[in-house]
Amino acid sequence: LFSYAGLDLNSAARRKAATRETTSPLKAWLSEHRKNPYPTKAEKIMLAIITKMTLTQVSTWFANARRRLKKENKLCWDSADDKDDD
Repeated sequence: LFSYAGLDLNSAARRKAATRETTSPLKAWLSEHRKNPYPTKAEKIMLAIITKMTLTQVSTWFANARRRLKKENKLCWDSADDKDDD
């Protein structure tokens, strides 16, 4: 155990990486909500409980997933760039 100023430096090493099993509910939610891939806070809390992840981890997972899907052009939600100003 290493600590510096009361901080446990091993906590990051003990953090469990997300697996396919833990992220499958997140992927399922995302695939059902491709038109609006932004879960409400209540939905994030529910998904955090199901996946045994923190609310921050769930939020970060969705932000990264939206970024990945946008990069692959697989999302269909309206963005400000897509709208005409006519």
